[in-house]
Amino acid sequence: MDSEGFVNSVEEKLKPFAPVLIVNIIEKQLAASNATRQILTPHTAMVFIKKVTDALEIFLGPQGKLVVKKMMLKELKKYAPEHFEEKVI
Repeated sequence: MDSEGFVNSVEEKLKPFAPVLIVNIIEKQLAASNATRQILTPHTAMVFIKKVTDALEIFLGPQGKLVVKKMMLKELKKYAPEHFEEKVI
């Protein structure tokens, strides 16, 4: 998995939702997930996605949370395709 690519891509895509807070939210949720930008497994990425979307729900509401979750899952699929191939089998 290209964990750094995933986190950087997510960060860029989330900036329009919360431009000032997004870097801090991402760093805090990575730490809460016991991960870094460089060390993130697909499983830990799923935990990270849940934590980020839960944190953003305060600002975006339930519908916005779903939009962000869908976008983050799409990015995870792009940066960790092997994880999703394993799930299909």
